[in-house]
Amino acid sequence: MSITIKKVSYTHTKDARILEAVLDKWFQNPKDLNLTSPNMSYPFKFKKWVSTYYTQNPIDSFVIKSGSWIVGIGSINILSETKRGHIFHIFIDKEYRNQGFGRKTMDYLESFAKKEKMEFLTLRVMPKNKPAVKLYEKLGFINVGSTKQGDLLMKKSLV
Repeated sequence: MSITIKKVSYTHTKDARILEAVLDKWFQNPKDLNLTSPNMSYPFKFKKWVSTYYTQNPIDSFVIKSGSWIVGIGSINILSETKRGHIFHIFIDKEYRNQGFGRKTMDYLESFAKKEKMEFLTLRVMPKNKPAVKLYEKLGFINVGSTKQGDLLMKKSLV
């Protein structure tokens, strides 16, 4: 099985068309949308997703592919002024979970942040998303608090 990771852009027309089709399929279940982006209402609306998360800040997004099939996605916001990379919207297609794709996505985002000279990574995760919390802890993230909404705030040093 050939695994590749490719940079994509929500603002590039061809990428956006592909991303919309993939995300529409993945977020047919309100639980999946809620665990990935608790602030998004169901049903999933791609244009709202893009306008809410991908138009204000420079965000780097990547898809993970098995062969030519997109099986996962992850995004990172590089915050140079604070030397922090904030990871979000990590999602692996249900059919491809527990095969290492989540770890490969996170490893790639960490490597990307290191190349950008970031000193640490942060992310938010819902406490009920136990598989994600477990993965992040295995990767060296520690719980540093919680948000007003109840999400765990996790952090990992890169230095």
